[in-house]
Amino acid sequence: MAFRLSPVRRVAVAVATVAALALTGCGSSSADEGLPDVNITPQASPEAAGPYAQPPSVVGLLVSADNKQVVLVMPDKSRRVFLVRESDALRIGIEHLASHAGLTDIGFRVTYETVDGKDYILGARETAPPR
Repeated sequence: MAFRLSPVRRVAVAVATVAALALTGCGSSSADEGLPDVNITPQASPEAAGPYAQPPSVVGLLVSADNKQVVLVMPDKSRRVFLVRESDALRIGIEHLASHAGLTDIGFRVTYETVDGKDYILGARETAPPR
């Protein structure tokens, strides 16, 4: 016998799940505190690394974020610009990123891919600010 939820309970469970995920998305994790930030740069092309290769990522302070680009200031004070594909803007959470622009007490690890010499953001997560 299968367990079934009424339509009203299914909606309630879905709303509770979304609310829980939204509340846990912000703030730094105590597990991240005290750990050094490492800038990961690719050593070989993604094709050479195989199907399980992780895309490169960098950690910096978020300067701005909109549906066209995300800008980070790196530890050496240089700026990195990551273009936003229209199809990725909602998944990346551009509005959330924009709400943290200009803060110096939180850093962002941006995962990206480079296509034809341009960096495209794939995702971003909060982390300790770079040192």
